[in-house]
Amino acid sequence: MINNQNTEPWKSALANFKKDAKASSSYVKQGPYSTVCRKDSALSTCTSADYGNSALENDSRAAYYNALLWNITGTQAYANKAIEILNAWSSTLTTIAGTDAQLAAGDNAIFLANAGELLRYSNSGWSSANITQLENVLTNVFYPQISVIGDANWGGSCLKSIISIAIFTNNQTMFDYAIANYRTNDCAALTKNVMSTGQISESGRDQVHALGGLGNLIVVAEIAWKQGVDLYGDADNRLLAGSEYWSNYNLGNTETSYDTTYGRCTMGPWGAISATGRSASFGWAQNEVVYAHYVVRKGLSAPFTTAYMNGMPATDPDAALLTFAYRLGTISDATKPSAPTNLSATPLSDKIINLSWTASTDNIAVSGYKIYRNGAIIGYSPSTDYTDSGLIASTAYNYSVSAYDSSSNTSNVSNTVTPTTLASATAQIPFSSQDIGAVGAAGSYSYGGGTYTLKGSGSDIWDKSDQFRFAYVPIKGDKTITARVVSLTNTHSSAKAGVMIRESLLGYGSNVFSALKPALAVAQYRSAPGAASYSPASVTASSPYWVRATRSGNVVTTFISPNGSTWTQTGSSLISAAGTAYFGLAVTSHVNTTLSTAVFDNVSIQ
Repeated sequence: MINNQNTEPWKSALANFKKDAKASSSYVKQGPYSTVCRKDSALSTCTSADYGNSALENDSRAAYYNALLWNITGTQAYANKAIEILNAWSSTLTTIAGTDAQLAAGDNAIFLANAGELLRYSNSGWSSANITQLENVLTNVFYPQISVIGDANWGGSCLKSIISIAIFTNNQTMFDYAIANYRTNDCAALTKNVMSTGQISESGRDQVHALGGLGNLIVVAEIAWKQGVDLYGDADNRLLAGSEYWSNYNLGNTETSYDTTYGRCTMGPWGAISATGRSASFGWAQNEVVYAHYVVRKGLSAPFTTAYMNGMPATDPDAALLTFAYRLGTISDATKPSAPTNLSATPLSDKIINLSWTASTDNIAVSGYKIYRNGAIIGYSPSTDYTDSGLIASTAYNYSVSAYDSSSNTSNVSNTVTPTTLASATAQIPFSSQDIGAVGAAGSYSYGGGTYTLKGSGSDIWDKSDQFRFAYVPIKGDKTITARVVSLTNTHSSAKAGVMIRESLLGYGSNVFSALKPALAVAQYRSAPGAASYSPASVTASSPYWVRATRSGNVVTTFISPNGSTWTQTGSSLISAAGTAYFGLAVTSHVNTTLSTAVFDNVSIQ
């Protein structure tokens, strides 16, 4: 559970949040309804134009608020209330209707899906049957309303719910569809709705719709960020430009520019920026999220966003405080963090170096770390590790690190280290090694003359937990691990050896595995901690044979090859690692008291 819930400013934020009647385990649900209408009274089941819509809105948010409080506090009553609401609606709702049905679906599915995600992976007691029931209603009732993506703020509403449903249902195709439309949709894409100047497609309509459209895109970017996809950086930090433009004007300043030819696909353009709804006191969370990413994570400047955020109502539990963590901008703070210590570097290949260090301290909180190579900033990290790539073989590089806080106070730099990249792609990788899970016989790992030898027992790498020997390195970012399985002891027809990318070193951790059995090449994955494993493909093959796994964000794709040059894709899956993942070699004997020996060569990480 969240450890800083009793520390200011989060303590006060949490107390204010709990003042909302929907953020309570005593909340009385207003539904469910079998049919929800928005702007339609023509249906015989709709006794009013917005029949059931308010109930859906309030109950959806109550489910999310209670699921959030369950994850923060660990109080089971919150989980029970969220489960009660989700089960009621998912077992009842069959139809969303009306002129504004797309908004009814887009504005509410995100809360249901995110509540489900918070419950599903937190030992809440929610049954697998009811999880499937929510998956079905989101996929079959909500998604059809939003799959044809609308215009401007409507389109953003669709996208934020599509990506949330995709994550909850582990639907990679739907996730990719949301990302693609965010970037390229003719009427809903980021660059269609925010100009390079920051002007928003509905700036000439009114300020509420302008912020709503921008806010929906910000929410999509934050959700994608948690899945390892950076949409914030798209179009030269376009979301930051939009937030600065909107915040500047709504703080009472003159707009920085205005293009009279710019509007949304189905409305406008307008001849001037609109003062309708102009206000410096919207209690919405978008400014906090922009501040959190661009200022806290990236160390960039956002003066108008920051000023607007610091003036937002501090007691609105239904909006501004949903993000909790980024009210730090309101605190006067001139104290810089302590310098990071014990910086160390490990070359992983001819192109990759891993960095790690001991955390800094701060009077309030450390926001992240700046990474320097040869004196220039090359990246940022929210944690105490970083993977630098794209380097040159047999080359020495100087690295140091500094810490920064939410007020942009930056520490002194750490000690400097000077590692040298490896001489070739297949030079020895400095793997660590251990047994994972309850193995029946201790395994081992050794290296010599370009050959890696793993000996491992274990019942299997399968189902909901694994038992095997793992040789691994922790890596951030998008990388590929390749190896040739030279040989594998046939202790059982389901003995396995191959390359794995894994989110943790726990036996139930999510992972993707490209492996060789004695007579088959297989791809398999567990997409979430403790979930059942799944194998999308198997091909007749035997050692020696090549295997590969490639990470892109939170998606890992597997490949096999008979010769190391012609590759065939065998599968693709999400893993639940948001940052660092473990890349390595794995072997299980499928006979828990017997060791199977796997020999690998041509091992590389690129």
